[in-house]
Amino acid sequence: MNIRKLNRLDTLIEKQRESGALQGATIIVEHKGKRVYENTYEPDRPDSIYKIFSMTKPVTAVAAMMLYERGELDLMSKVSDYLPGYKDCKVVSSEGIRKAQNQITIRDLLNMTSGIVMTGDFGEAERLMSKIYKEARIQRESGILKSNVDICNKLAEAGVAFEPGETFRYGYSADILGGVIEVISGMKLSEFFKKEIFTPLNMEDTDFKIGEGKEFRQAVLYRRDKKGKVVRAEDDVRRRLEMETPTRDPWFERGGAGLYSTAGDYAHFAQMLLNKGSYHGKELIGRRTMEFMTSPQLSEAQLQTNDFESCIGYNYGNLFRILTDPAKAASNGSIGEFGWDGLAGTYFFVDPNEELIFIYMQQIAEGLDFSFLRGLKQIIYGAC
Repeated sequence: MNIRKLNRLDTLIEKQRESGALQGATIIVEHKGKRVYENTYEPDRPDSIYKIFSMTKPVTAVAAMMLYERGELDLMSKVSDYLPGYKDCKVVSSEGIRKAQNQITIRDLLNMTSGIVMTGDFGEAERLMSKIYKEARIQRESGILKSNVDICNKLAEAGVAFEPGETFRYGYSADILGGVIEVISGMKLSEFFKKEIFTPLNMEDTDFKIGEGKEFRQAVLYRRDKKGKVVRAEDDVRRRLEMETPTRDPWFERGGAGLYSTAGDYAHFAQMLLNKGSYHGKELIGRRTMEFMTSPQLSEAQLQTNDFESCIGYNYGNLFRILTDPAKAASNGSIGEFGWDGLAGTYFFVDPNEELIFIYMQQIAEGLDFSFLRGLKQIIYGAC
């Protein structure tokens, strides 16, 4: 790898900072097991702790596939086998509410084909989910709901937006999968993550909250003003992102978006993925399972509804995006490159062909500027 070319990363980031589009950030690039580039931009620090939001999903996928590999989880089994709230699931649409003909499977959760949506105002299903999600939080904080599993069963009241398996729709599938993991393992999701993943990978700063004495390491959260410049986020932004009490146990340990982590910790996780399930001689998951996890899972019909800018030229499966068409993605990357990103602009990819890892961390409420992100990736691949 041409290390000198990687200095262009600094140039690109400084241009963003000078324009006011970015402040703090951290980047790590590893190639063939060696860290070839690492930089932190103030006010962030090398050990800054970031809310990684949806970069939680690959961790949940690994946890689920560990149970799969042990024969404890059948991907074709019904979610209602573990969470009975989903037994009589309803399809919610502008045409009304009707009983779903198909049962949601574990595979649907992993591939976001369950029909389970997020809160919002996009349609009837999202509006109902907004109501049920709010009720769930109130009931959890008042003690009516006792656990993450109870919350997952409560969210089942919101139904689905379409027949399970029909198409792709980003939503709370990974959060519900976290409940399934709890039922099978008999452990809280945080406990399972710590014992089976974080401790073996030396991810000491990764959890559903920021540990005691580490509060000063939390990265500053920003938002964009009307001119596109970043300013410190106010309390109402923190509340909207459920970041108002980062040092307390969350009301819901969300397998889809709940974790805090550092760039260094997540690099350990990415290294394990690159090493086909092993890290420093410790095997978390087998090579064949890892190959299955990072193979495209969506049909062409299902793929039509994945309209994320970060997924142009990518397929999807097991809570990862997987590059299948570099030309469509306008990418100089490799077929088979995989990863995911987070709401506040965290991003990672693993490229098995180039033995390459990229970790990017920032905290901006509105997320990534994908033109900027593509520039970072173009520089990295240009140095290969």
